[in-house]
Amino acid sequence: MLARLFLWGSLWLWGSGLGHLLAVPLPLSDTATISLLTCGPGSETYALFGHSALRIADPLRNLDRVYNYGTFDFDTPHFYWRFLRGDLRYFLSATSFQAFQRAYQQENRALSEQVLALHPGEVQRLYDRLEATRHSPARFYQYQFFADNCTTRLFELVRTSAAVPLRLDSAHVPSSRTFRQLLAPYLAPAPWLNLGINLGLGWPADQPTTFRQRLFLPTELQQAFARADRQQRPFVVRTRQLLVVRPHLLEQEQPWWTPTLFFSGLGILMLMAQCLPARYALIGRGIRRALFVGVGLTGCVLLGLTLFSLHTPVQLNYQLLWLLPTHVGLAFAHPNLRWRRYATVSLALLALGGLFGWGVYYAQLLPAVGLLLALLLLQLLLFKRQAPTS
Repeated sequence: MLARLFLWGSLWLWGSGLGHLLAVPLPLSDTATISLLTCGPGSETYALFGHSALRIADPLRNLDRVYNYGTFDFDTPHFYWRFLRGDLRYFLSATSFQAFQRAYQQENRALSEQVLALHPGEVQRLYDRLEATRHSPARFYQYQFFADNCTTRLFELVRTSAAVPLRLDSAHVPSSRTFRQLLAPYLAPAPWLNLGINLGLGWPADQPTTFRQRLFLPTELQQAFARADRQQRPFVVRTRQLLVVRPHLLEQEQPWWTPTLFFSGLGILMLMAQCLPARYALIGRGIRRALFVGVGLTGCVLLGLTLFSLHTPVQLNYQLLWLLPTHVGLAFAHPNLRWRRYATVSLALLALGGLFGWGVYYAQLLPAVGLLLALLLLQLLLFKRQAPTS
């Protein structure tokens, strides 16, 4: 994995004692350049949104190095929990440009380069800051996908290292785009992840983003630099496509077991169970219990994210109006008066949640979410229709 390659490469440098020698940055020549590298999406979950890195090249000093703020360690204790909570530590690493390019070539991912119009003094300043950070505890940071990631860090580094301020052109950017809408094209090839992430995002993800907020995505930063200028001169002096995706090497298999197919099949099973004789009622109850348990456990995850995650976009999640954690208890409850009242309240909350979220984002997920809402509505009604027990 690319991240592990960077990790072990950095550890090898430190362990060999070269880290102290590299702590003092080299004086670069006037021919040194800094480029923004933009990497296309990959097949791994963490690579779906692409990647950004900075390349510093100085032929006279025999230097051609890539700096990457997207390095992490899969062996971190409680890795997935820390990622979801928002306190997973990423760090700045460096590798040779040849190794970086080779890794993306092996993964068959696109790679483009934008050479930035920085003066020699600005190039030296940025290089010094990268080297100082890389050899200090400041190389570690708490990763926040929307607010502080490998792309936003590079933008801030370039912006604050430039002696002459950048002028960003935001005229081409629609002001109404939300975080959820920005993620939609990247999540389309992964329908289950698409469903999970959209259910996990709360009300903050549905607010219109500012131009600066959009720069958490590598392609957005690439486009921003392409349209930026300084003193009415383009900020990008040259653009090159270093790697092109080879279509014949792409994985052709598309997921067939999609959420839409799953919920459609579950709905058919539910309807068939209602047509069976009474002695087969156990089948219908089993399907109902499975649905309530699944919905309840999903609600537990969303509640945990809302209460404990540091990622702002997963907070204030209105999906909890209908994905109730307490549905786990309903799965094994008898239809007595108390639970029938609970089902009535759940129906009201489901209607409220459906109406509340419909105009916000359901159009991006239909028919999967619509089917899930319909199935839950049907099972709550069937639960209420059961003969009450004492």
